[in-house]
Formats: sequence, C-alpha cells, structure tokens
Amino acid sequence: MPHRCTRPGAAPRGWGKLPRVEIRRLGPNDGAALEAAVRAFRGFERRPNPAFLAEGRGFAYVASDGDTVVGFAWGLTVAQPDGGQLLLLAGLQVAEAVRSTKVGKQLLDAFAEDGRAAGLTRMWMLSDAGHRAARLLYDGAPDPGSITIDTPWWVLG
Repeated sequence: MPHRCTRPGAAPRGWGKLPRVEIRRLGPNDGAALEAAVRAFRGFERRPNPAFLAEGRGFAYVASDGDTVVGFAWGLTVAQPDGGQLLLLAGLQVAEAVRSTKVGKQLLDAFAEDGRAAGLTRMWMLSDAGHRAARLLYDGAPDPGSITIDTPWWVLG
C-alpha cells in the first residue's frame, strides 16, 4: 500500500519551493521506479532486480518531488534463529539539497510503519561507524555517546 506523505515548505537555497514530497512504497510492478532511485544515488554495482520487491521480504521506498527522486530507503525482513523476524533497514539516502526537510524521517517512518503492520517488533539499521550524525537523524535511535554502536535497535511494538 503506497504511503502518501506530503510536506509543504521551503527547500534549501537554490531549489526554490518544495510544494510536496511524496513517499511511496514500491511494489513488484515498480521496476522502473526502483531503477530510477538506484540510479539517482548510484548505490549498487549491478542493475536492480524488481524481484526483490515481489518476494514479500523486500521493502523499498522512494521520496519524490514531482519526477525528481530526492530520497530512497530499502530493506528486508531477516529470519532469526528463534523463528522470529526482524526488519533490517539496509539503506537510506537523501539528496543533499533536501536533507534539512525531514525527507529521511518520512522515509524511516513509512518503513517502520509497514514493519509494524507486518507484525514485526524490532528493527535494525546498518550505518557506517563514522556516520553518528546520520544515525542521530532518526528519532528513536539511541545516542551512543562515547560507546561505538554500529547497529541501533528500535522497538516497534
């Protein structure tokens, strides 16, 4: 089910107004949108495979301002040894020009909301160890202070 999150407001200098940013969950028929998001952020070595979205384990979201991709988040469910599942946020990228407009937060919220709807109770995020500011962007991520925590947890339920 697509999320229709909109946020009126001004973009950083040089972008003019951002009247609406739409966050949309991609489905199995959204191969072109998946490819556009991957191309916008150059995050993968190979061409994306829309089967990732059809398997039922994959989650992908695109933030767009009209036809321009300004954010991309993706992840999947992971089986646990106890038979449970957790939600893994494997990537979240936001165009530098819109980073102060909470697009990343909207992507994270949509991702977590769908995880909760799927009955998941824990979410894990991958982040580079040096990206403390990126990890702290997300409400709910613990501030590791001087302790190195590369993989913060959220409690979803």
